[in-house]
Amino acid sequence: MEVTRTIPVKLDVPAERHDDLHRTIKQFNHACNYTVQHGRNEEGYLILNKSTIHDHVYYDLRDETDLPANLCIRAYSKAVEAMKSTVADWKKGNSRPLPRFDKPSAVYDKRTLTINDRSATLSTINGRVAVDYVLGDYQQSYLDDNDYEKRMGTLHYREDEDAFYLHIVIKKEVEARNGDRVLGVDLNLKNVAVTSTGSFYDGGELLWGQNHYFRVRRSLQHKGTRSAKQVLRRLSGRETRFVLNRLHTISRRIVEEADAHDCSYIAVEELTHIRERMDNRDDQVKRQLHNWAFRELQEMLAYKAAEYGIRVEEIPPAYTSQSCSKCGHQSNTNRNSETGWFECTECGYEADGDYNAAKNIGRKLLTLPEGKRPSGLGDSHLALKSGTLNGNGEYTAYDASSSDQESTDKPTTSVVGR
Repeated sequence: MEVTRTIPVKLDVPAERHDDLHRTIKQFNHACNYTVQHGRNEEGYLILNKSTIHDHVYYDLRDETDLPANLCIRAYSKAVEAMKSTVADWKKGNSRPLPRFDKPSAVYDKRTLTINDRSATLSTINGRVAVDYVLGDYQQSYLDDNDYEKRMGTLHYREDEDAFYLHIVIKKEVEARNGDRVLGVDLNLKNVAVTSTGSFYDGGELLWGQNHYFRVRRSLQHKGTRSAKQVLRRLSGRETRFVLNRLHTISRRIVEEADAHDCSYIAVEELTHIRERMDNRDDQVKRQLHNWAFRELQEMLAYKAAEYGIRVEEIPPAYTSQSCSKCGHQSNTNRNSETGWFECTECGYEADGDYNAAKNIGRKLLTLPEGKRPSGLGDSHLALKSGTLNGNGEYTAYDASSSDQESTDKPTTSVVGR
């Protein structure tokens, strides 16, 4: 299985070349937007084939900008990928505007970027720019790993830091882990994540931060001054990094937990229409859900797990929060919507609702019918705190001192998402 990582590296750019990078990014975005506006065939449909769109916009982009040829190609390629995503949403009946490129970034490949161990050179509208890296231990550990191939990168400018960053994409092959043990993970608002082994990743700090940034952003928007708008742009970058930093920490700890329990799979819910499924809340929660990075967390889980040879599998979400993980009884009265507590009306089993859902998510992967089960997932088992369950609900303790599921399968771990 292929492991892909993106490593953000701060750049030490010579002062006299800052303007070249700024102008290159600006013209790159213009080329992307020009492609969206003019990349249509004679019938007026968007052109989603890169070979076809080359003939429609490439020579115009060379005239419209000072970009080198290969950066023009990267620009229309980026635009086509964004248009494909938009059209896919349209086909699903979702309303979505055409893509617009305003963020200060530009995509580079091997023809426009040379990546060295401690430096790089980038094509610009004014020849090549040589830059040095400002490395921390995290970045250095990946760049010095010879198993990774350095493929391409994206140049970013962070206005709040007045600094350029190169997000370097690296790839390597990892052998998929053998075994059939599964870790179930439930994602939610109050608890960012809860695992079938009883670990709770509290979302309180993350929600506090998002509410804090929301209040500050609303105050600045009411002012409407030029300086307030400048602060808003800087604030957006800080908020994004605040959220991503915590999601990185949470996803890493979940993967480490899966590794510690010798799991080969992590089961999560499909995220299609997740906001609609949670849309019976008040306005504040709806806003939090709108800003909530469910997809980002799952993507982080997937690529971090891949480094261990662990696969992340999505399962259908139906009834995972309403079904009893002990007896299987399903009812919408099993879970208290106000407190989130689960109490089975059939067998009386009680547990935190998210914890109960995490076990159901894991078991659902075990019981998928042939043809829908991941290849290699045989007689699989769900990892619990002190043992495992198979698809038939039969419990096996990790050691002789563990007696049964009822007495040992209790969530005791609470991990704050810092």
